[in-house]
Amino acid sequence: MKKNFKNTMQFFQRFLGMNSDNKAQLEEEKKFITYKVVEMENKKIGFELNVRGEKKVFSPEQVMGFYLKKAKTYFEKAGMNSKEMVISVPTYASNVERQAYLDAAEIAGIKCVRLINESTATALTYGFFRKSDLDEKVERIVAFVDFGHSKLTVTFASFVKGKMKVLYTHSNRNIGARQIDFILFDILGGKFNKKFGCDPRESIRCRLRLLDSIEKMRKLLTSNKESEVNCEALLEDEDLRENFTREELEEACAPVIADFRKCLEDALAGSGIETDKIHSVELVGEATRIPIGIKQITEVFKKEPSRTLNSTDCVSRGCALQAAMLSPNF
Repeated sequence: MKKNFKNTMQFFQRFLGMNSDNKAQLEEEKKFITYKVVEMENKKIGFELNVRGEKKVFSPEQVMGFYLKKAKTYFEKAGMNSKEMVISVPTYASNVERQAYLDAAEIAGIKCVRLINESTATALTYGFFRKSDLDEKVERIVAFVDFGHSKLTVTFASFVKGKMKVLYTHSNRNIGARQIDFILFDILGGKFNKKFGCDPRESIRCRLRLLDSIEKMRKLLTSNKESEVNCEALLEDEDLRENFTREELEEACAPVIADFRKCLEDALAGSGIETDKIHSVELVGEATRIPIGIKQITEVFKKEPSRTLNSTDCVSRGCALQAAMLSPNF
């Protein structure tokens, strides 16, 4: 990705169903990508890439189609030659975005038997692996906070033995770890520019290297009180070295944390569920390890959150369970 960034796609699924009229969201997404976005006919969005020396423009649906086709090869290697798939979509996805996922599956030659919300898939996983703990009559209400790299979703679900019901979900598509990293990137880039008179924020290669170092530092600060961002020969043979304490990080990303807390409070208010009725708060997503985030969750829900789900695969497990439920073989 660092050597061939103009042709490496990241976050492409966030462009599904988007058109050029959606200027604010388009600009937000462009901050995090390294390839060229162009306008196609009918105000559709396309990606300009260089394929074997030729310039080509692909739609987000085509790129997602390539991705799903690649996923299909893993099943084929395992001896599963089914063309049917359950695909998860972000909980906030509109009808247009959902249709774009279905179009991508069609391009890949896959029959999408069900589109399932990521929050529903997570709740399914929780219920299935807790079958022995659940009561047949007394419902258990669980809150799931999915705070990932680029989005935040809060879901309330109720469980009795053998049944799961999603009660309420609330999402914000622009609160995630990458927003925190980008704030730090802006601060460090500004300091570097002031010191050496050259701006690493204007070079994609420097940006990728710096964001990489910032992510490592942020992860270290979840368990340590201080850490360092270190980029040797970042730009014009000048090094970037900067110490950060956890307090400084929290101060810098205060706007993101304020939005994070507001989203939690809005979700709780919207659900109409009292905090004492919530059995537990389950954390999913890499950004839930940030201590200030855990503090906000504890204060809003008035209980210590638990981390019993595997946050990297709970959505795909939920999809697999849904597929099993829909399959006549299980």
